[in-house]
Amino acid sequence: MTRGVTGFNGAALRAARRAAPCPDHPHTLTASCLARQIGTSKALVLSYESGRSSPSPQRLADLARAVGVNASELQLNPLELSDLRTSRGLTISALADQLGLAVNTYRQIETRGVLPRRRPGVFWDLTRVLDVSATELHWAIRQIPAVCQRRDRADILLKRVLDGARSPGPFKPLQDTSEAAIELAAVYGVAPSAVSKVVNLLLMSLRQLALQHAQLMASRDYAAHSKTQVYSEELDRIAIRVKDELASVPDILERYLVNPMPQPCWHSLAKLYLAGPSGLHPSTMSKEIITALAKSFHGYLLDVPPSGIGLSTPGVLFFLDTLPYYRVIYAPPERVIRPDPQFYGWPSFRARFGLRRHRLRTAHVLGLDPHPHWDGGSWMTIRPTRPTGSATRDALNAAALVGSNPDESLF
Repeated sequence: MTRGVTGFNGAALRAARRAAPCPDHPHTLTASCLARQIGTSKALVLSYESGRSSPSPQRLADLARAVGVNASELQLNPLELSDLRTSRGLTISALADQLGLAVNTYRQIETRGVLPRRRPGVFWDLTRVLDVSATELHWAIRQIPAVCQRRDRADILLKRVLDGARSPGPFKPLQDTSEAAIELAAVYGVAPSAVSKVVNLLLMSLRQLALQHAQLMASRDYAAHSKTQVYSEELDRIAIRVKDELASVPDILERYLVNPMPQPCWHSLAKLYLAGPSGLHPSTMSKEIITALAKSFHGYLLDVPPSGIGLSTPGVLFFLDTLPYYRVIYAPPERVIRPDPQFYGWPSFRARFGLRRHRLRTAHVLGLDPHPHWDGGSWMTIRPTRPTGSATRDALNAAALVGSNPDESLF
């Protein structure tokens, strides 16, 4: 027997039913009419509305259609991944089948928030099957109890460490042998060295913000009265930055310690970045890697210049934004990568776009959907000139065949 969905909101069903017209009578939808439409009894509908019972995933979808609302409106917020699934009327086995995954593999996603590394692009497959945006899916995964427990435990273990990074005195990095690193390693199922490397990057960022704050405080104290307002506004902006950085720590640990990009994919991105705007010939990269990159990032990181496979403008920005983290997790495949993109022939983005670059960096680092940043009017000047999405993926798949002309597959 199919179990009822969790988080069902009976009051929302009652309100939606009373506001919906009855297709058979000149009045609003009654419990009896609703029961007749979905093939059940009036008593069961009233049981749903009173909260005594919960409908199955398929029955929830039927109820939503009958009262004319989205199934998610009949569930309590915030929605988990399981809620998104049930609102589409899907069981675990049915969704796993649509994704081409084993049931236990999908169950790891829904119960632990762990994506399968051997199946690149499952995240985007989920957005397609569940008909949600990447940002909506990200937040649904974030609400999974196991993910919440990891985040809460990380908050507790890192509180003293993060506070110390903002305190005056010498910098104190997180040591591999420290109690916090060992306990965090147990929480995330990784080596203590991986935890300390990622956390120390975050500590250095907070340390830099604390230094800027101290410098501005000193400047404000010695500035003319007419300029104190300017310094105060800048201090407020830095305080907001610090607050955002502290709040983002558990999300960053989740992204890079639980669901990082597979190492071969990142090494391939590094090679494409080192190659510059001209890119690489398809024969220098395996078809599997090209396909995995195109699918993993929905085609928006890669481009198809005349010379072969290359990074798109968003791909360059993604690589720069995530480079500090993946550089400490996976060593570069060939040599040390310079932080200045102009060294490889790429344009400079940092000074040109200011705060908008910071917002995009935050989206990339936290795993949020960067597409709104490119579709909005403020980003029109740096949108990719070549097609993204399925058109680019088709071109990349064709370019994966050695000797083919990738540009020809675009037309």
